[in-house]
Amino acid sequence: MKDIFLFTLVIFGFLFAEAQQKQPWSLNEIIIKAQSQSPKFKLAQTQKEISYYQYLSFKSDYKPQISFYGNAPVYNKEYFGVRQPDGTIKYQSISQNNSNIGLGLSQQLLFSGGELSLNTDLARFDDFRAKTKQYSGTPVYLRLSQPLFAVNELKWRKKIEPLKLEESKREFIQEMENIAQQATSLYFDVLDALNNMEMAKANLQNTQTNYKIEKKRVNLGTTTEDKLLQLELQTLRNEQDLENAKYDFQIAQLDLKTFIGIKTDEELNLFEPQKTPVLVVRLSEAFDYARKNRAEFIVFERKINEAKRDVALAKAAKHQINLVASYGLNNVGENIGKIYQTPNDQQRFNVGFDIPIVDWGRRKARYNTAKAIEKLTATTNEFEEAIIYQEIMTLVKNIELLKSNITLAEKTDSVAQRRFTIANNLYHVGKLSVIELNLAQLEKDNARRTYINALRAYWNAYYLLRRLTMYDFENNKSLF
Repeated sequence: MKDIFLFTLVIFGFLFAEAQQKQPWSLNEIIIKAQSQSPKFKLAQTQKEISYYQYLSFKSDYKPQISFYGNAPVYNKEYFGVRQPDGTIKYQSISQNNSNIGLGLSQQLLFSGGELSLNTDLARFDDFRAKTKQYSGTPVYLRLSQPLFAVNELKWRKKIEPLKLEESKREFIQEMENIAQQATSLYFDVLDALNNMEMAKANLQNTQTNYKIEKKRVNLGTTTEDKLLQLELQTLRNEQDLENAKYDFQIAQLDLKTFIGIKTDEELNLFEPQKTPVLVVRLSEAFDYARKNRAEFIVFERKINEAKRDVALAKAAKHQINLVASYGLNNVGENIGKIYQTPNDQQRFNVGFDIPIVDWGRRKARYNTAKAIEKLTATTNEFEEAIIYQEIMTLVKNIELLKSNITLAEKTDSVAQRRFTIANNLYHVGKLSVIELNLAQLEKDNARRTYINALRAYWNAYYLLRRLTMYDFENNKSLF
């Protein structure tokens, strides 16, 4: 009894697993699958993470940096030329070691583009031949490095880097909508192939049935062998159509499974969307949503800022002046303790400059080039914005037409199916020719394909509209 119970459980589990495997997939389920595990989703997610960490790296540049540096040891044993008081060179053998360590706290200055640092360092010198050692150190010193009349790149980065992060966030969402659109196209590829296969099966079965009927008529002498041969040829064509349809269905299934990231041999059981969303879209609102939400408009702003920055850099390149100043305390001694006893002032100050006298117009040409690129960027942005507007306008005007196409295609499919059923019955009673029956069958098949294509066109437009505007018009909410 126990064995029978276990056997029943195993059979039930197998049947349940089989039923789960054949569970039909809706279009929305396929899209969710693609947006959560497809290779394209993983690539988009990785790119988003890269952009985020690049932004964190940029943010860290504006925070104080603490560094520990040094060289230990730097050993040197060699003959070294020493200049004598009379000007001659005398080579002496040396055996020495130098080592140094330091600790620094630095901060970039956003308001000026310079850098301020607070440091302390310690150095030791060993002369192994003289058996002596010395220490040198700077307990504390403050250093300022400041470019004069230069472009403050820190300020420009503060404008540009947040735009890059925002751009990456919106590009990720747009890529999700792009994945939805591609999944929709592949979904309907499978539906189209499935319908072709089912129609090929039905047409083959119907033609085989009609062939048997016609064969009996030939034996009774009520028809000619020519009609029988027509049906035999039609049967052969239908068999070939069925094999081609099976192959197309397998390829469409493979393409969809590969795209959404399914690696098993499971056959996806899909069904046609029974309900299409009702969309009320105003052109002005659609474009406003696109301007507010799409990554391209962030890109336009970023490119303009980058072009203006390059103009400023080219303009400032006419002369380069850099100020470096430091103040601190330093000392030397035979041991470390003496370094920190009454240390002396340490002051350094220098102004470096590079001012070209004659450059044959090179810097002016670079500045004019940067200005021209700025103008080109603004013009390109306007042109690309016009293209976006045109895409949205065309799609919005097409939405209602696509919706009505579904209604008309559905009615046509129903009428063509009924007409074929009637034509087939008329053929069975001998009131219709083979040619007329084949024409009814062709119209039935074409009507069915037209209906599937109408569904495909509407759903493709639905997800394209979401991607172009970054707005869900069905639920009236932003995607960003």
